Amino acid sequence: MDFWAGCLKALKTKQVLALLLVVDSRGSSPGKAGAKMAITADGASFGTIGGGLVEHNLSEQALVLLHEPESCTRLFYLQHNGSGQVCGGTQTVLFYRLTLADLCVLEQVDQAFKDQKIRQLTFTPQELILGDPEEGSPESFFSDSSETGWLYRELIGVQKAAYIIGGGHVSLALSQVLALLGFNITVLDQRQAVKTMDDNHFSQKKIVAPYSDVDQLVPDGKQVYIFIMTHSHLTDQQVLSKLANKQWAYLGLLGSKRKVKLLQDNLREFIDSERWKLMHAPLGLSINSSTPMEIAISIAAELIQLKQV
Repeated sequence: MDFWAGCLKALKTKQVLALLLVVDSRGSSPGKAGAKMAITADGASFGTIGGGLVEHNLSEQALVLLHEPESCTRLFYLQHNGSGQVCGGTQTVLFYRLTLADLCVLEQVDQAFKDQKIRQLTFTPQELILGDPEEGSPESFFSDSSETGWLYRELIGVQKAAYIIGGGHVSLALSQVLALLGFNITVLDQRQAVKTMDDNHFSQKKIVAPYSDVDQLVPDGKQVYIFIMTHSHLTDQQVLSKLANKQWAYLGLLGSKRKVKLLQDNLREFIDSERWKLMHAPLGLSINSSTPMEIAISIAAELIQLKQV
């Protein structure tokens, strides 16, 4: 959302904008499909397509094209195994010249994020189109053929939603890390006046409510990520019993293997073994983490690892 909101703001003031968008990536090339950056006419930029020499060179080419009124949309096909390049792989990067003619579409993109409504953004050699996706549409899609030309589509409009149950020290650290990863964050605790929750300026929403209501406060959804880290085993058990069987993309429980085994035994009537296999308990990668920030980083690392699977 921040990227497209930045494009909208820049286009209104600068009236023209170069967009570099990775539409295809193979092997270990930097910047995966969907990575993007924008460049203004005075050379300012935001976003990234992977950094390094490749990004620098493409940015310079994009800036030159931006100052050529007749420049058109084009694809750059990059092979990352030449002299001085060690990453390997291939990458296809789209150059698109955003003008005031695209302002209406960008305003609709911005509104889609505000409404948390999934839309499909389509790039063609001629235009930028926003529409409704078909059922089961992938997050991104690129095709390129000599017969039909190229096409790139990307789903936009919905941020990943993190629901952190418990407002303690790990919750605060995790909120900070997830904010950097672009999550929309809600923290929920049933205790009043928790200092670490009061100090949490990274979350978009903070809720004080009984854990008995947690299943009504956390929605179902394919973009819902749940992190259970309350102040006691009993409240962890209460929350888990209410959220385990909802629809979510990720559900993790903070605690030791011994604690997880205890909760499995206690909740045997509510949560079957197959459901337990879908959960991350204990949550986070095993990287010898102990401080709140180290634990938060181990959780973020697990999310990134899952994304690559």
